[in-house]
Amino acid sequence: MNWKGWVLVLIAGLFLLSGAFTGGGTGLFSLGFAGSKGYDLKDKPVWHAERIPVSVPAWLNASTFGGSVTVTSHELDEILVRIYVRKSGRWLKDGDEAPVHVTITDSPDGLEITAEPERTGLFRSGTGASVSYEILVPAATEVRAKTSGGSVTASGIAHNVSLITSGGPVTVERVTGEVLARTSGGPVTVNDVTGNLTARTSGGGIRITNATGRLSARTSGGPIRLENVAGAIEARTSGGSIDARVTHLEDYLTLRTSGGSIHARVPRETGMDISASGSSVSAPLDNLTGDIAPRRIDGSVKGGGIPVSLSTSGGSVRISYSD
Repeated sequence: MNWKGWVLVLIAGLFLLSGAFTGGGTGLFSLGFAGSKGYDLKDKPVWHAERIPVSVPAWLNASTFGGSVTVTSHELDEILVRIYVRKSGRWLKDGDEAPVHVTITDSPDGLEITAEPERTGLFRSGTGASVSYEILVPAATEVRAKTSGGSVTASGIAHNVSLITSGGPVTVERVTGEVLARTSGGPVTVNDVTGNLTARTSGGGIRITNATGRLSARTSGGPIRLENVAGAIEARTSGGSIDARVTHLEDYLTLRTSGGSIHARVPRETGMDISASGSSVSAPLDNLTGDIAPRRIDGSVKGGGIPVSLSTSGGSVRISYSD
């Protein structure tokens, strides 16, 4: 055989080794129920389902890839999980072999669920599959959920919540506890939260409604809207406007944007020290005193008090009362 023949044999061998790149094995199981990135899981086949009794308060750690995680509370002292697997555009059903590894580690008061793609072939490539969880937990459950490619949602939780995704929206509803909501590629929506709140996104807007506590909202690519918020409040964006209706202030109010306008509605009864700057600044407040100019205000209301700092490089600033 000449050298060209040996080259062909070598290429064929490499192809056979890496050509099993799509080879699959039976996936291990775990818990969860949710929707994958943009997928509606209603009427989709469940690949695996499980229920595990837990003592309360409980904890949950859930991580997956390519799909979404939805965590909702129920009245039972157990964690109920459904797992959905999608491969090559098709939803797999119970009993189908799936090129994924899903594992569970449980304890009397909680459990950890992880999903990873099965790596095959010479270069350890993935299989094009995704795993989504849908999970029911007792309300008093500390929730930590993470995905690399879908939405993350938690609702009805009476404990701390941490939701992180690299490629989808984050939604938090009816939570009493400390909240972290972070995404690199979507919006953050929060409604009815009592507790310290941190919202971060690099690729979308932030909307927070009915929140009480120390609040920090930051985005690099969208507007921020705060409706009926109370506490110490900070909001920063590089690419949008900020609209904030504050019902009660504690410690500080800081709003910053490089690419939009700011409208802050503040409680009438609060004493404030105000520093505001923009292309134009208006503040029709009672008994405002200090240095007041068309583009800047450094002054106080009701003798001063809580520091209020508002600034924009690309728009106007307006301060009014929230009532």
